[in-house]
Amino acid sequence: MMCAACRARATEVGLLCEDCSDEIAAPIGLTPEQIVATIAQPVTAALIDPWGRPHALESRTMIGRSIEGSGLAIHEPSISRHHAHLSQDGARGAWTLRDLGSANGTFANEQPVRHPTPIRHGDRVVVAQIGFYFVVTPDPLPDVVIDPLNVGTIKPASRQTPPGGYREITASDLDALAEFPEVERTDVGVVMLEMRMAEPTGGGGGLLEVEGRQVQLTATQLELVALLVKRMVDESHQPSEVRGFVRSSELIGRLSWDTREPGESHVKQLVRRVRRALIKAGVGDLIESRHRFGYRLRVLPKLS
Repeated sequence: MMCAACRARATEVGLLCEDCSDEIAAPIGLTPEQIVATIAQPVTAALIDPWGRPHALESRTMIGRSIEGSGLAIHEPSISRHHAHLSQDGARGAWTLRDLGSANGTFANEQPVRHPTPIRHGDRVVVAQIGFYFVVTPDPLPDVVIDPLNVGTIKPASRQTPPGGYREITASDLDALAEFPEVERTDVGVVMLEMRMAEPTGGGGGLLEVEGRQVQLTATQLELVALLVKRMVDESHQPSEVRGFVRSSELIGRLSWDTREPGESHVKQLVRRVRRALIKAGVGDLIESRHRFGYRLRVLPKLS
């Protein structure tokens, strides 16, 4: 099956290919259960979330943290109660995206939505820090069963741990969030994690340790993580939204490659392998990719 967004590559993550999935990878801590669509009269359009799941749309669809009636609810602190709105022109069938005065913004293909903005099939729609693909299809999209390895999350120990430790978010917690609409929580701060890297004197790769979990990486993979860590630390003066990005061209020039002519495809393959290794080790998806910016850590490293 071909990717529902780009229609050019085979699916790897739900209805998305790996490249498209990388573009909207979920923020640390976000789980699939936090995105809930309640749609009464679906039309032939949908938003596809970071796990490749389609969420059908109505001709007028509200997006927000607290939705009364039908709409797309995203139970996450960076989302405003009534965040954005998608609507279809009945006569022309064209779609328009509007931001509803949200605290953290709405974006279409990396551009802030300040006025009603037309969107088309394959466009990236980002609500605060959570990305989707807008797709138009003649037939309903199939349901997606999520691979548990693609939903690794992190409980950041550096955010003041309450007595007794952290607990899992439950359905009643999400209900309570919607029950008190006067409380507007829109924190998008970057979490801090304790990290340590160890490279044997003989070469051949090494260990990355994150919050006590160890991940075995090759030499080039460890170089990638070390560069991303250094950039995040060095750019402490930058706003969190743009801090720590490293472009592909710099990675190509600075990392040790086992090929004579490394290119963009080699960078993507390297990043995918590191991300998969981190997720399988239970650490979570630590690497963010952003179109035109490059790659960075999703967290602030606390080196030990």
